[in-house]
Amino acid sequence: MTKNRAALELIFAGVLWGFGFVATVWALEAFTPTETLIYRFLVASVIGEVIYLIVRGPALRSAKEDFLRAFPAGALLGSMLLLQAIGLKYTSATKSGFITSLYVILVPLANTLIFKTPSHWRNYLLAALALVGTFILMNATLVGINVGDLWTVACSILATFHIIYIGRISAKVGNAFRFNNFQSLWSLFFLIPLLFMQDTIAWKVTNPHAWMGVLALGLGSSVIAFYLQVRTQRILSDTTASMLFLLESPFAAIFGFLLLNERLTVFQTSGAVIIMIASILQILWDPSSKTTETQPKQ
Repeated sequence: MTKNRAALELIFAGVLWGFGFVATVWALEAFTPTETLIYRFLVASVIGEVIYLIVRGPALRSAKEDFLRAFPAGALLGSMLLLQAIGLKYTSATKSGFITSLYVILVPLANTLIFKTPSHWRNYLLAALALVGTFILMNATLVGINVGDLWTVACSILATFHIIYIGRISAKVGNAFRFNNFQSLWSLFFLIPLLFMQDTIAWKVTNPHAWMGVLALGLGSSVIAFYLQVRTQRILSDTTASMLFLLESPFAAIFGFLLLNERLTVFQTSGAVIIMIASILQILWDPSSKTTETQPKQ
């Protein structure tokens, strides 16, 4: 896979994740955050594995290793999405998209400070530019910060370590699609105990919007988008990947505008343009692939 193809695939994943903010809002019309994620990962793990078995067969040789490698990814993924879903009960899809995107600056910082991975000053410059764009996208104001925003900040921190973990083990993964199935399964296992801590459980829901949201999250955001993340992070650096993930923020705003009546001004639209410019420059300035970079010791 070339760098450009990997970038295009990850941009498409950003579209699916951007729509995922709207899908989450729909699902939360009838389900709690925990129920939303459990049904999401149930759909993703079951349907994803059925697809894999139909196309590839059991393929047991690499299954055990991928299953074990997927455990930290699944724990981080389940935790961060639970925090994001809780946050979306109190804040808008557009604002959630912005706050979640703080990982764009946290990824190179964490890689440098914790894992001693070299990072060029241009990475921080472009990350800062992208954050300016997301700040403008949310109308250049932090007025009205609420508890939902704080939950989303915690989500961003966990997202940082999920991106870094996937980047460090992606080259060792036997099959990216099945690894993603296992990641979804571990997330499901991690979240199930929380379901029984609720006073009631929504087993019978007739709200079609809510089920559409669950299916969009399970198939689009999980089966397809997270598979593309594992696949493309074999090629793209963690910093470039995190910059492209940032595109989910303007996509969330676009879908919020189209489907949730969250209106964008010309000023806010300029923020989305800035994010796209920063992402394009990151692709152009970053090494062509991980094979041309100095790899950190595993």
